Amino acid sequence: MIQLKNLTKRYDNVVAVNDLTVDIQPGVVTGFLGPNGSGKSTTMRMILGLDRPTSGSVTIDGKNYADLKFPLREVGALIDAKALHPGRSARNHLLSLAATNNIPKKRVDEVLDIVGLSKVARKRAGDFSLGMGQRLGIAGALLGDPQILLFDEPVNGLDPEGIRWVREFFRGLASEGRTVFVSSHLMSEMALTADDVIVIGRGKLIRQGKITDLTESAVGSVLVRSPQADALGAALRQAGFQVTADNETSLTIGGATSEQVGDVAHENNIALHELTPQRASLEDVFMELTADSVEYSGSQHTTEETK
Repeated sequence: MIQLKNLTKRYDNVVAVNDLTVDIQPGVVTGFLGPNGSGKSTTMRMILGLDRPTSGSVTIDGKNYADLKFPLREVGALIDAKALHPGRSARNHLLSLAATNNIPKKRVDEVLDIVGLSKVARKRAGDFSLGMGQRLGIAGALLGDPQILLFDEPVNGLDPEGIRWVREFFRGLASEGRTVFVSSHLMSEMALTADDVIVIGRGKLIRQGKITDLTESAVGSVLVRSPQADALGAALRQAGFQVTADNETSLTIGGATSEQVGDVAHENNIALHELTPQRASLEDVFMELTADSVEYSGSQHTTEETK
């Protein structure tokens, strides 16, 4: 387990992480979400002892990272896939890591096989593509067969097959009782990979919980089809709901439940041919939760064609 207690990091007048208190549990994949500049990478660096907290604490199974005798055996991490000597082969890079943590050489070949790099093990790591570099970084994290694993944007540069492999592999690691902590900007992928999520913005905790709880509690929309769509739309607007006409017979009702839409139709003797709730996606929930925490936001505008 990873425990953060009132964790705070300041850089001069900038507060990168602000009084963050969370427990990251074993046996599940925990997604770490937040806009750019929200403090995700800084938090991970403090967990690994790369940055010193201004205040608060972070412990790994009750210990500080600096107190671990052979850290790669207890904590594996991929923070920066480019953090290696570009002139070394993939195998020699891993051998150097293994030597510093008293890890047997045979484990290097095992992890190269796990991540699919055995055939290029003797190639210069500096010549690897972004996706191959990510796989090598994952191999480094797995080298000591640790119980706790941290990954910062692990699917960057991977093709669809590689992304699917990472997803299934992480879930497999969690099923073995390991702590798997993953930061990512890909909401659709996190929805398929993670069990729990921690959402932060401007360094502060916004929400923590199971993905299913977050999406089920969010107010979604309802798709409804009716031969009296115009009349139904008017009745729903009068009741205070947001109504979008998809076509002559189909409406999307925002901020409503299927029960509420059904009740309005019943009260007005309007026939329904379809009534389907549209559950909010993780991306929808994330955008709503972090709306006030986005550091850089582009403006939306339309251009008018001139003649």
